[in-house]
Amino acid sequence: MHCPVCAAPSGAPIYRHEGSPSITSTARVVAAPTAVYVCAACAHLHTPLVDDIGAYYDVAYNVHLESDEADDLYDVRAGVPVYRARHQANVVLEKLALAHGASVLDYGCGKSMTLQALRALRPDLDCCVFDVSDAYRAAWDTFVPRANQASFVPPAAWEGRFDAVLSFFALEHAADPVAFLRSVRGLLRPGGALHLTIPNVRRNTGDFIVVDHVNHFMPSSLRRAFRAAGFTAVRIDEDAHAAAYVVDAVRAQTPLPLEADDAGVAGFVADARGYAAFWSQAGAALAAFERDVARGRRSAVYGSAFYGVFIASRLADPGALACFLDRNPHQHAKRVLGKPVLAPEAVGDDVEVVYAGLNPARARDIIAGVAPLHRRERQYFYLAPREIAAATP
Repeated sequence: MHCPVCAAPSGAPIYRHEGSPSITSTARVVAAPTAVYVCAACAHLHTPLVDDIGAYYDVAYNVHLESDEADDLYDVRAGVPVYRARHQANVVLEKLALAHGASVLDYGCGKSMTLQALRALRPDLDCCVFDVSDAYRAAWDTFVPRANQASFVPPAAWEGRFDAVLSFFALEHAADPVAFLRSVRGLLRPGGALHLTIPNVRRNTGDFIVVDHVNHFMPSSLRRAFRAAGFTAVRIDEDAHAAAYVVDAVRAQTPLPLEADDAGVAGFVADARGYAAFWSQAGAALAAFERDVARGRRSAVYGSAFYGVFIASRLADPGALACFLDRNPHQHAKRVLGKPVLAPEAVGDDVEVVYAGLNPARARDIIAGVAPLHRRERQYFYLAPREIAAATP
């Protein structure tokens, strides 16, 4: 294996597990090992490609196609749900000074829910969409004319067309992230802006073991990739999104010389080894809790996305699991691993144990704020011990 950002040899993986299922970014269980490598030169973390990557994204990786309204729950503020697409659209408007009538492309867009939300706020924008799948055409047709849609390969007429390119949660899937960014650069006019959002493994440690995220970026590898692709004025914001990097950059007028940039690399590599140790121990901690505390007791998993599926897939006795609980109403019509997904208010009094299937950095605060869980005394499992959760940014 070689680093997909700087091509340095990767050495042995810092994390590998076999014998247990892996989890994809869409919370699907797959029978494949997970291995994670770290680059000593730029601190980039990477995972081997899933088999038949092209077919996977064209056919199997279809996000939120179950309904027109389906979206991820980003937060709950004063009892009001905030969905990810609207939050991301607001961040775009905060970060980019888009002129009236600006041409904007959503690259690797899926349903393009963020661009839909952005267009609702800025109907003057000239919006286009691109993805490596045709599965989202029906969603695109609701707000973008066919002439502004493209699949698999961007049309030649789009070269140098756009004032801004947006990309949300796509670069982490790219086999060659520098080539991905160069493709985007070619679509921007000189001086055009790229606004990109990708998982931040430093804020959301679950990204470390997402098997179809072949890239897990550190700030050092992000800077290296953007410069190699021909971008300047790179700004990395780790606070605008709770668990993601928001990166803004400008298409450079001419190619940029690569410069050594080892700021923070040693510390980022050490952090990566800490994530590997955390996930190596998490399965054992879960097994011990199920054996010593939860055995023979009715249980539920709070959270029906990645963390919740990770926990449920590792239970020795899945028959004791009554359901998943989730505040996102778009999840309530689903069954996950054969179990129903219910609103927290629907939790039965027979449920004595709750597994917190949530980002460990926020899990205790979230669970504390879900009043229906606390109608009776229950015991809780958290992936991170208190001292680790408290130290996580």
